[in-house]
Amino acid sequence: MAGNIRVLIVDDLPETRENVRKLLQFESDIEVIGQAGTGEEAVQMAKEHQPDIILMDINMPGIDGIGASQQITESVPSVQIIIMSVQSDPNYLRRAMMAGARDFLTKPFGGDELVAAIRRVHDKRPAASSAPVRQHRQVTGNTPEEPVVAPEGNLIAVYSPKGGAGCTTAAINLAVALARRGRRTILVDGSLQFGDVSVMLNMKAVTSIADLSDRGNELDQDLISSISQIHRSNLNVLLAPPRPEMADIVTEENIKQLLASLKESFDFIIVDTTSYLSEKTLAVLDMADRIVLIAQQNLSSLKNVSRFFDLAESLEYETQKVWLVVNRAKSKQGKGISVHDVGKALKRPIYGTIPDDEITVNDASNRGIPMVMGEHQKKAISLAIIKIADQIAKELMDGKAPVSHKKEQSEKSKGLFGRLFNRREAAGG
Repeated sequence: MAGNIRVLIVDDLPETRENVRKLLQFESDIEVIGQAGTGEEAVQMAKEHQPDIILMDINMPGIDGIGASQQITESVPSVQIIIMSVQSDPNYLRRAMMAGARDFLTKPFGGDELVAAIRRVHDKRPAASSAPVRQHRQVTGNTPEEPVVAPEGNLIAVYSPKGGAGCTTAAINLAVALARRGRRTILVDGSLQFGDVSVMLNMKAVTSIADLSDRGNELDQDLISSISQIHRSNLNVLLAPPRPEMADIVTEENIKQLLASLKESFDFIIVDTTSYLSEKTLAVLDMADRIVLIAQQNLSSLKNVSRFFDLAESLEYETQKVWLVVNRAKSKQGKGISVHDVGKALKRPIYGTIPDDEITVNDASNRGIPMVMGEHQKKAISLAIIKIADQIAKELMDGKAPVSHKKEQSEKSKGLFGRLFNRREAAGG
C-alpha cells in the first residue's frame, strides 16, 4: 500500500521472525514486505526491495547483523536499520551505531515499543538545505580566487555545579532568543543520558548526537544538517540520545570533533551541560568561549559555585570566560541572601539576573513553547533572558579578541584529576 512504512525482518530464527510480524500485522501504516534468515540474504533483499526499515538481529551465522548493517548502509543509504538483540551491552550499541543503525531494541520487546521505534526512526527529517553556510569573498583581477574563512562561532556552555538550577530552561531560551535575532544558532543537549531539551521544545528525538559518533572524518554541514532538527524559531537543535544507555556511544573525542565542526557553521553554539563533571562535560567547558554559570540565592548553591570558581582557576580559565548569572532571583526578604550578597560572597560581578517565576517556567515547559517566543515573551523573566542574549551577542560579535586557552592539547587528554595534580607538582605543592 502506498505511503506505508515498508519493513524487512531479519533473524535466523523463523519463530522470532513470525512473532515480530504478528506484532506489526494490525498496524495500518506498517507493511512487512519480506523476511530474511541470514545477513547475506538481508543485504540482497535490501538492494532488491529497498525497504524503509530493516529490523536486524545481531547474532546470526555467516555475516552477523553488524556486518550486514554496514554493507546495507553503504549500498542502500536510504534504508534505516533498527538492531534487535538480547544483549544491551554498550559495546553492542556502539558497534551498531557505527554500522549505521538508528535505534536498538533489546529482546524481548513488546508491540508498542517496536511500533514506536519504527515510527520514530521513519519520521521525516528536516531538509538539508537549512544548514547555514559561511560566505566566501570573491577576489577579482589576476589574484587567484581564495575562500576567506569566516570567524569561528562562539561556544557558550550553560553550566551549574548543582542540579536543578534551571540550566536547561536558561539554555533553551537563550538559544531561541539568539536565533530570533537572526543569529545562526544551534542548541546542543549535552545531558546525554537524561536530556530534557526534546521535551521542553516539544520535539521528537528522531535523530540525536549519537548519530554523529565516530564520524569525525565525515563531519560537514550536510551531515550535521541531516542529524540536527529545526525548531520553528529557526533554531537548529541537536538532541540527546533517546535512551540513557546510548550516551556511552558518544565519547569525549566525538564531542570535541563535533563542537569544532559546529563552530565553522554557526554564530552561536549553546550547550546545555550536566552538573556532573565528567570528562565529556569538561571537554565542553574547556572548548567554551564563555561559560554561563548559573547560581541561586541559597548557601548550597553559593558553596558549589564557589568551588567551581576555584576549579576554574586551577584549570587556568581566564576570569572573563565565566559569566555569573543568578537564576530565580528574588528581592531580599528578611534575612535572606540578596543578589548583591551573591556577588559579594563570590567576589565576582553578576553578569545577569533571571527573576523567579515558577508559574511561567512550568507553563512554558509543559506546553513545549519557549518563554521568549510564546505568550509569555513580555513577562519579566523572558525580557531578562532576552537582555542576557543581547549582551552575549554584542560582546562576542563585536570583534573582540577571543579568550585564550592556556592548556596544551596533551594536557587535556590527561583528565581532570591528572591535570590538577600536574599543576600542583609544577607549583611545588
